[in-house]
Amino acid sequence: MRKFRTLLLAGALAVPLLAVPATVTAAGAATADASGAAADGNYWVWEDTNRGGHACGWSGNDSDWRTCGAGGNFNMNDRASSWWNNGYAGSFGDVRVYENIGYGGASTCAPNGSAGNIPWEWNDRISSHKWVTNCGY
Repeated sequence: MRKFRTLLLAGALAVPLLAVPATVTAAGAATADASGAAADGNYWVWEDTNRGGHACGWSGNDSDWRTCGAGGNFNMNDRASSWWNNGYAGSFGDVRVYENIGYGGASTCAPNGSAGNIPWEWNDRISSHKWVTNCGY
């Protein structure tokens, strides 16, 4: 079963995809980005750059981004412009995103704890995602 969350936010983080590694606190808990925010277990995307506009967050895989948010009434398919992998470190902490619905087409990966604006070659082009153990980079 998929879990979705919707919110309207604006932020100021703007780094290239795959650029910000997770940090680890003294207690060993992974943090998601330079702000030190604790991981919430979700992969987040926003429709605008710098975490602006509508957002969707998933704790599981999603083969079809046409329905997300409360009641599945928001379409994020081919609309994502910024992202944040705020998943938990360890197994299935990275996220592989796909160009097409149903995990098809080209793909790229967002390591655990990374965030930023989606580069122009992937902007408004992502349609599905899966949590993976390792990006393989």
